[in-house]
Formats: sequence, C-alpha cells, structure tokens
Amino acid sequence: MSRRIDTGFLERAGLVLGSRKQVGGDDYLGRVAKYIPIEIVGLYVATSGLIPTNANGTPHCYAMWIVFGINSALVPLYFLFATTRDNKKPLWIQILLASIAFPVWVFALGGPFKCLAWYENWIASITLAVVTVAIGFYRPTPGS
Repeated sequence: MSRRIDTGFLERAGLVLGSRKQVGGDDYLGRVAKYIPIEIVGLYVATSGLIPTNANGTPHCYAMWIVFGINSALVPLYFLFATTRDNKKPLWIQILLASIAFPVWVFALGGPFKCLAWYENWIASITLAVVTVAIGFYRPTPGS
C-alpha cells in the first residue's frame, strides 16, 4: 500500500456539457489512514521513551520538547519522500495535513504538553477525535 493518497481522476458525467465526475481515489477511511503520520508517531513514542525521568518520575521537559521538535521536522520530510515515489509530484496537501496531525497525536499522548500547566487529558482526547475525523473529509483534487 502506498502512503500517497489516490486522488482518482475526472471523467465526463452525463449529457451536460462540461460536467465532470470524480472517479476512483481513496475513500474517507483510506484518506484518514494516509493523513495520519503513524510511522513518525511510532518513532516519537520510541524516542521519547528513551528519555530518563526526574526523581519524581516525570520526564525531562526540555528533552521531551527536543524529541518532539525533531520528530515534527521529520513529518514533512518523510511525506515529501512518500508522496513523490513513482516520479509523481509532491502531494502538498497531504504533507500539510500530516504535519498538522502529528502534533495533535503527540498532544493526545501527553508528551511535552504535559509540562504545560493548562494541559488536560480530556481536552487532548477531544482535539484528537475532532481533528482526525475532520481531516478525512478533505479530498485532494483529482489527478493531483
């Protein structure tokens, strides 16, 4: 399975001159799965787990932010590579949405955001649910 979203193509629809219909492409669930940068989320979970904890059992906040920043930078690079395989142009909207989805997933996991006084698990969970559902509704233009 390719990580690039299959955008489908436009086809003439019916007798109306100039009308077109999108044919093929990934469905809603396929788009959601391809917008979520699960490989980088997994890398983040693995690398953040290596950070030692303080005496009170909490991880070092600065180190958590550094790991988060490095992994955040990897998301667009990874998706640039993943969407340009087979000599295709980059799918910039997928790169952008994956780059938005990554910090939302880390926010839901807690990560460095737990170091912020206002962080609440329930807010992170609702944010994750809303963003994940919402990004799947975006369908890239056919043929892109």
